[in-house]
Amino acid sequence: MSRVYISILLLGCGLVSSAAVSAQTPTAPPPPPEQSAAAQAPVEATAPAAAEATQQATPITPATPATPRSDEEVLTVFRHDLINLLALGADGRVLAAAAQIAAPDQNDPSRMALKKTPGLIKRALQFAPNDPFVLWVAASNPCMTKPGCADAAALATLQKVDADNAAVWLRTFPVEGNPAKATAIVARMAQAPRYDDYWAADVVALYHALESMPVPEIILRQGMSTQAARVNFASSMASAMLPAELKQLGKFCGSVDAAKDAGGAADCLNVAKKLETSGTFISQNIGFAIEDHYVTGTDREVMGARQRSAAWQREKFLEIAARFNREPALAESYIRLLGSEQNELAAVPALLREQSIHTDPPGGWQAPQVKAPDPLQAPAVQH
Repeated sequence: MSRVYISILLLGCGLVSSAAVSAQTPTAPPPPPEQSAAAQAPVEATAPAAAEATQQATPITPATPATPRSDEEVLTVFRHDLINLLALGADGRVLAAAAQIAAPDQNDPSRMALKKTPGLIKRALQFAPNDPFVLWVAASNPCMTKPGCADAAALATLQKVDADNAAVWLRTFPVEGNPAKATAIVARMAQAPRYDDYWAADVVALYHALESMPVPEIILRQGMSTQAARVNFASSMASAMLPAELKQLGKFCGSVDAAKDAGGAADCLNVAKKLETSGTFISQNIGFAIEDHYVTGTDREVMGARQRSAAWQREKFLEIAARFNREPALAESYIRLLGSEQNELAAVPALLREQSIHTDPPGGWQAPQVKAPDPLQAPAVQH
């Protein structure tokens, strides 16, 4: 069966405006004016002239059929229609989702400012000024690919309303060359009791936003179910919002020498444990990489057992995800659990238990050896 990555299809068509597409459809000519009773009456004296005029009349050219829209144009129109609909709402999380969906339109002059990302974020903050997820999107969006960059006002508010979340302190982690700042941020992250990069909340918000309109027929014709398409799109887009600073954190902590900086090493190890137990599989991998830099002996064996269980859960989840296309209710259960558990590393074990699958591997099982992926590159769900 062919595989379709709906996020690529939808986002790749971002610069084609719906106005340009609709302009290709010719406008139907207006109906001819209704004749008066006098005009309809026969006049014998002018009959020859009327006949001659009829013979000299220019024949009417048949209307040219409208040019069929390409798949890219259809998907662009779908995305714009979806944003237009979502922009009318008053739910901050839905508007934050719309802001992400509108990202490809930033340089499209045909789109109104209110329906572009900055305008939608502003509106989302009006309705949910203290919602941590909305503030995370607002703080993150201006510079998703630039570590150490964030919307200062939104981030300051976020650090007040969700101060116990290590992720909110990560957003301004320096690229490199500023070890003092990096050390201070790691120390602050170590004080927080949990790590939550809002990935689960983002997937849920995007999924429900996509429920506002039917999935385009060209996607369904590829053999993808409605629910699977929405999960694929939502999870891929939410992964784009994951903090790029995770890489820098891993690189920095991997350079801290425990023999020379015991306090810094302890803070890094503390943060690593948070990354391993909350957030996503991506943050978990970085947490394991940091811990691997420090632990030895029995501690390394314990970490290895946890890595083995994590690999098992990931493998079993991917097997379940492959069924989303055939079992829509399973995809909906995954979204439900992301909402209730609030992070992927808690939602996946809950999903496994619902499917009567053990969360720990059987004796002798070993994770398959694969080439290490980019730690911030989330795999698309395959169908």
